[in-house]
Amino acid sequence: MTDPIADLWTQQHRDAVPPDAEALARADARFRRRIRRRDAIEYVAGLLGASVFVVAAIQIPDWGVRLGCAAIILGMLVVLRNLWRRRPRAPDAALGAPSLAFYRATLVAQRDAVASVWRWYIAPPVPGILLLLLAILRVSAEHRPLWTAILAMVLTALPVVVVFWGIHRLNLAAAHRLQGMIDALDRGEV
Repeated sequence: MTDPIADLWTQQHRDAVPPDAEALARADARFRRRIRRRDAIEYVAGLLGASVFVVAAIQIPDWGVRLGCAAIILGMLVVLRNLWRRRPRAPDAALGAPSLAFYRATLVAQRDAVASVWRWYIAPPVPGILLLLLAILRVSAEHRPLWTAILAMVLTALPVVVVFWGIHRLNLAAAHRLQGMIDALDRGEV
């Protein structure tokens, strides 16, 4: 009498084919290039954005606007630091080509990073944006009726909310694609 579970288990191990080391190395290199390119764009955009707020803080005499600009700059620096901390680690050169487990762990780390983008990427500049919007509301209310100042603030905040929502949605889609890559890797496809 045979054990059907043991037979199934041994059959699965006979069917398993390890992925080609060269294909794995190419996939890992391609993935790392995409991440480096994305990160370089983020660093340049972050530094350009921070420089715009530095100029605004210097040129605008209102203390509330300056405080909001400073808080946004601080939030942007936190985002750039978070991005740096979440970059994929390089495989150990002493070990040679990246292993399947290392490549999978890299994919999982990136999936988790983009799935939680609201927490480490979107949230840090939000307090500064709120301070800046409130400062603009205060300054605007001194020169026009309050309802028009509120309307102007809402119309200014609306594109920011839409952009943040779009960033969140795009990163959730990226997390879904990364999960697909992880599932394919688990099935033995590189």
